[in-house]
Amino acid sequence: MTLLNFQTVDLAPAAQDFLGEVMKGLSQPVKTLAPKYFYDDHGMELFEKICELPEYYVTRTELSIMDELSSFALPASGQLAVIELGGASSFKFRRLQRSLADIGMYIPVDICRQALFHEAQKLARDCPELKVMALCADYQQLESFPWETYTAGFTPVVYFPGSTIGNLTPSEAKSLLKMLRRIVGPNGYVLLGCDLVKPLTTLIPAYDDAQGVTAEFNLNLLRRINRELGANFDLHQFRHEIRYNTDENKIEMHLVSLASQTVQLAGTTLQFAKGESIHTEDSRKFTRQAIEKLAAESGFCIDQWWTDSRDYFAITLLGSVTSANILSMRANQSADSSHPFLRRAEHSPTSSAARA
Repeated sequence: MTLLNFQTVDLAPAAQDFLGEVMKGLSQPVKTLAPKYFYDDHGMELFEKICELPEYYVTRTELSIMDELSSFALPASGQLAVIELGGASSFKFRRLQRSLADIGMYIPVDICRQALFHEAQKLARDCPELKVMALCADYQQLESFPWETYTAGFTPVVYFPGSTIGNLTPSEAKSLLKMLRRIVGPNGYVLLGCDLVKPLTTLIPAYDDAQGVTAEFNLNLLRRINRELGANFDLHQFRHEIRYNTDENKIEMHLVSLASQTVQLAGTTLQFAKGESIHTEDSRKFTRQAIEKLAAESGFCIDQWWTDSRDYFAITLLGSVTSANILSMRANQSADSSHPFLRRAEHSPTSSAARA
């Protein structure tokens, strides 16, 4: 049966150069591996387990905020077109539908073609009143995409849930938000998830759990390199280690060599000293002031700020900044400071359901 409310657009994103990126990262003075390569099939299974761990507060806290959001609407000239980055699963979007009024179009974006198209088609079947367009593309392809052609008559809202913004460097995060500002234009929005600064007694166990699931997740990256690229990493000779960088408010994940050793990869001998580490991921934690600064540098301002009762996580609505809408916003605030969109709520709504 043909679904009249469903279409796919495939920009055929280029295949990732796994070997090239691994060789480049492991040839640096400070060895690194890109965290995007965590997510083979086993890595996805492990990450799903991580999200269920008692120590890992991130997913539970974000969902608790979403569950307690009362219905809200955005000042818009028409229905909303929600563009979700990393939208191979519509799980969080379906939660968002309960709260955000007047969504007429949904555009999930992901490079995982099969999962993306399958999930989007299922959503279109479940929501016949919703126009669904699945876009297979990488982030580099988004800026040149003709958004106006597909979202004409809609107000664009980019949805970037989770805490992925924290995996980017400050310059990468700013570049991404600047690109999103160009995508949504002068009247659009970004709905952004961000993990907040909190005590190390909560942070460290979230990335170094008692069951060792996160350690296995980290080590699985070496297992994948062995399987797909023919390397000979001995996983027993590396251990998972978490470090907190206080200057940059970020968790760092490392794989530390337990001995002086060599590893063969694609005809190259890689040397590891005892105690030398491979830096595999950063997870930056934010304050509201840091998000305000990042937003301002990217052409946005904070219009809404929702947190849980412990200030562990925030969902923030960023509005495009123009001289006209700044003046309008100030006038409306003076006229009606109780309007739910204009109110600068510090803790609205609150939730005690999340566990650390």
